[in-house]
Amino acid sequence: MAAASRQQLPVGSVVNISDEAANVVIIGQFPVVENDGDKGYYDFVGVTLPIGYDAKTLLFFNKEDINNVIFLGYIDAAFQSFLKEADSFEKETRLQKLKASQARREQDDL
Repeated sequence: MAAASRQQLPVGSVVNISDEAANVVIIGQFPVVENDGDKGYYDFVGVTLPIGYDAKTLLFFNKEDINNVIFLGYIDAAFQSFLKEADSFEKETRLQKLKASQARREQDDL
């Protein structure tokens, strides 16, 4: 699936992202972060496999940073409803969408 047409992926999905050797599992949707005093959001927050959660290695990234979807997480009716809300959030939010290069700085600052 092309990055431009890629929808939001469910929690538990495993992806390969740009500039990351290890595979990443998605653990959150639309994390809002503060960077240099400005609030913004990313499409996802994830952790590297096989280690998993470590507060110092949270990865913030966007749909366009995903090279491959290796495993698709759990999809149910609740996630499908969430997709509709996600589309509205992206269209209506006043927050700026941050770039993955900014995520690296935040990761280093944790």
